[in-house]
Amino acid sequence: MVAVLLLPDGPVSYPALPPQPDMAALKRMITGIPGHFQPGTFGYSLAFGAVAGTALGGVEYGSRHMSVMLWDTEREKLQSRLRYLEKQVVFNKEQEAEGKAHYLASLAQEYNPVATAMPFSKLDDAMRL
Repeated sequence: MVAVLLLPDGPVSYPALPPQPDMAALKRMITGIPGHFQPGTFGYSLAFGAVAGTALGGVEYGSRHMSVMLWDTEREKLQSRLRYLEKQVVFNKEQEAEGKAHYLASLAQEYNPVATAMPFSKLDDAMRL
């Protein structure tokens, strides 16, 4: 069906509105939905599987959480190893500083400021220890 509108410039036609859905058919669709969720149907199996999977996943998550919270000692092992590593690093830095100090002391023992002066000139004060 086409609606015609008369204007001063001439008739203009517009397509008709689509037919409205039948309320009885809509009611049949809505009342038929629970029938798809009766035991033995695909919808029921799908919903049951989703609920059971979610429940089992929650139980597994909870059991893993409790296991880690109560019996996991890996964190303590790692912290102990990190503390030991930090102690090793501090010890090595102290050894390195001590070695540098000994090296500088041995250089200072061998230092001869007169050898750095130009021949027949006065020793510069910057060269003295």
